[in-house]
Amino acid sequence: MVFSYLQFFNITSTKSPSSDIQWLCSVTGDKFVGFSLNSWSRFIVAFGHVFSFKYWIVSTTGLLLFLLCVMSPASLIAQDTTIVSAVSSGGSLENTGNGSVEFSFGQLLYANEIAGSYHVNQGIQQPSIYELASSVSSLSCDNYMLDNTVLLKGEMYNGVVILPYFGGNGANYLGLNIASSMVKGLTMTLPTGKLAKGNGSIELVLKGVPADTGIALFNLVFGTKSCPISLRVYSPQPELSVLRCDNFSLFPSAVGKNLDYSGEVSITYSGGNNVKTAPVSLSSQGVNGLVLKADSLLLDQTGGVLKYSLLGKPGSAGTALFSLKIGGKACEVSVKVLDSEMIIVSDYFSPNGDGVNDYWSIPELDLLPDSKVFIFDRFGRVLVEYAGTAFRWDGLINNIPAPVDSYWYLVKLNDIETLRGNFTLMR
Repeated sequence: MVFSYLQFFNITSTKSPSSDIQWLCSVTGDKFVGFSLNSWSRFIVAFGHVFSFKYWIVSTTGLLLFLLCVMSPASLIAQDTTIVSAVSSGGSLENTGNGSVEFSFGQLLYANEIAGSYHVNQGIQQPSIYELASSVSSLSCDNYMLDNTVLLKGEMYNGVVILPYFGGNGANYLGLNIASSMVKGLTMTLPTGKLAKGNGSIELVLKGVPADTGIALFNLVFGTKSCPISLRVYSPQPELSVLRCDNFSLFPSAVGKNLDYSGEVSITYSGGNNVKTAPVSLSSQGVNGLVLKADSLLLDQTGGVLKYSLLGKPGSAGTALFSLKIGGKACEVSVKVLDSEMIIVSDYFSPNGDGVNDYWSIPELDLLPDSKVFIFDRFGRVLVEYAGTAFRWDGLINNIPAPVDSYWYLVKLNDIETLRGNFTLMR
């Protein structure tokens, strides 16, 4: 055998070979050689990429002899697809149970184990997923909607907050759980989802039992924006801040002695706590025969009007009294009971806007639906004419203030009975 070329190599691999190379190997002493059958150039590439050795390069004839040797003890693992368990270290993988991820290694793992020499290239290409982070331009924290506005201390609560957002980037977002602060006991939950590309909204589920009254605060961070959401927790007992029994209204306004009555009392209030009152049924004091009653009424936090039914047949004229206690406030409702047989006509009034005697009226006429009122000047000219029911004169004639003077009236109670007299207009 003739040696046609002599060369000394001392090479350490730094790269992986191409996957299409078919490997064979040989052993001489404690050294080994790896090469390809494809071509001489591929053979040289194989030497340069895989093994660390000292050996003489021989002629083509010598190379063919090496091909007949036994396989090298080196361990070669070709490129392949492998199933591996996936564990997230960066929080970008959500897995509520067991699971796996399937992917292909992009490089070759190989090892060369020889006495005195050990080289391992763990060139595994780590799979990378470049996911768009969820982001919004802004959260509409002042414009969220709550489907159940009544949160009561010590009572189980279930509700949904719909929170609008603007400028979503269309990315997926992870779920979250936020415990309430200040008033504890509530949890806000958001399931995983996907942002709209543009404007949209998220639905936050609220559950729990508030431990106290006051403000339950949730410091929400979503889409790189923060949004504090505060919800008021109320006492389970009805409460309000103002009750205006001194300014109630009654319809119909006339309640008459020995006459059946059915009407409605309306009372304004403010500062409710979103809790319902207990049903009310009160009998009149002072004048017997009337009942003020209502079912449970919701005390809205924005205020409103409480409506009660007034029913019965008063046995006498006078003032019927009802003592109300609502939402921690007490007040008295007084209803005047008229007697159509005892009509009292005021002899003066002063329409100057001070709230006292601004109108001239005959309340008892409300009990006489056929009654009429005529007002004359000192010369007998008819100035105004009214139906008797709900009658009151504000001192205007064709929207022009009447002068200070004495005026005469004629009241037709029915087709037979009339009343006549005079009164004075003062400013």
